[in-house]
Amino acid sequence: MAERDQRYYRAFLEHHSVSRRGLFRGIFSGVKKASENEQIKQLQREHPRPPGAVEEALFVQLCQSCDLCKNACPEQVIDILESRPVITLDYNHCSQCTKCSAACPSGALASESKDIGLRPFFLKSCINCISGNCQTCVDSCPQQAITVSQKKRPELEKSKCDGCGRCRSACYVSSIEMKF
Repeated sequence: MAERDQRYYRAFLEHHSVSRRGLFRGIFSGVKKASENEQIKQLQREHPRPPGAVEEALFVQLCQSCDLCKNACPEQVIDILESRPVITLDYNHCSQCTKCSAACPSGALASESKDIGLRPFFLKSCINCISGNCQTCVDSCPQQAITVSQKKRPELEKSKCDGCGRCRSACYVSSIEMKF
């Protein structure tokens, strides 16, 4: 290997010099990337995700939009919105079978928490409010998160609820809405 002298280093520096514009562009692009990373860390979940979804910022980075979770869902409650999976409990409930988590190759559905994020909201048209004889939502809740008093709206213990939507599916008068 040849000895490097002053001419080599001068040629190297002349070839790899940075203009002021390039220097500022590099500095500001680093600041922009840092602020984008901060925004990603502070993402709030805007849509209910399948059971086992990791924190939203990590979910957005990990999810490959492959639709395997949607295809694996036996209840067909997973839809794709903005190229990411979301839970839609309009016509069925989530059985928490974890087949979507097993089908996910990226780890976006690898959390221990199976909470979907939806909670039932009981409407005034509830039969229990009118007649006081309905226990359907209470009986259908696997988490025993719903209690009913005579002629009153059902009450939810939010800490027990996992948002599966079984109560909504069981309500024969459609007096339950699932809210995020």
